[in-house]
Amino acid sequence: MPTKTFVLLHKKKQDLIFQTALEEFAEHGYTQASTNTICKKAGISKGSMFQYFPNKEDLFVFVVRRALKEITYMYKVENITYSDSMELKEIFISACFQMIRFYEKLPNHYRLYLRVNYEVDYPDWRTIRRYVNKYVTAVTTKFIEIGRKKSVIKSDIRTDLAQFFINNMLFRLVELFFIPGLNPSLNIGQDSESRKSLLESVYKMLLRGMGGGTDGNDSN
Repeated sequence: MPTKTFVLLHKKKQDLIFQTALEEFAEHGYTQASTNTICKKAGISKGSMFQYFPNKEDLFVFVVRRALKEITYMYKVENITYSDSMELKEIFISACFQMIRFYEKLPNHYRLYLRVNYEVDYPDWRTIRRYVNKYVTAVTTKFIEIGRKKSVIKSDIRTDLAQFFINNMLFRLVELFFIPGLNPSLNIGQDSESRKSLLESVYKMLLRGMGGGTDGNDSN
């Protein structure tokens, strides 16, 4: 975590160091990221950097935590309240579009999220991944709660498994909008109507499933 010396820096200096480190970690990941490059782009010496952060790991954890706080702040600014009176499909599509807007505005935050979610080359990755997961499941938890109240989602479905399934499906889906060629067989338009149409199809599959109402046992 940052030292008192960093905390006492002018906010503009703090912001510059954060943005520079965020870009470097998002571009290269933890192991390949260069503190020399960060220092050069931020206009500080390496000695100064280690007066602000004891080591590279502390700098990385600081960047991850601040990036998540900035995304959380954007959620609060938009002030989208997912209430019991909303249709579950409306909540799902609204949450998806909100994620898309955030990642369009904060591309390096999104790229860092991908690094944290898919790589294990950084120290104590389990702790950091749990920390990230606590934030990304907030909307999913509300979605499941409201779905159960409306009897749209079965009460006997395990919450942890439902969160795992929806979170992974949702984030993988959003990746399709940002990573060219991720799945060339799935045609996704860039306009909001085609995106909404796709999300409606995903929602229908999510709630209705792919089966024919049986438990999958085809024996008579």
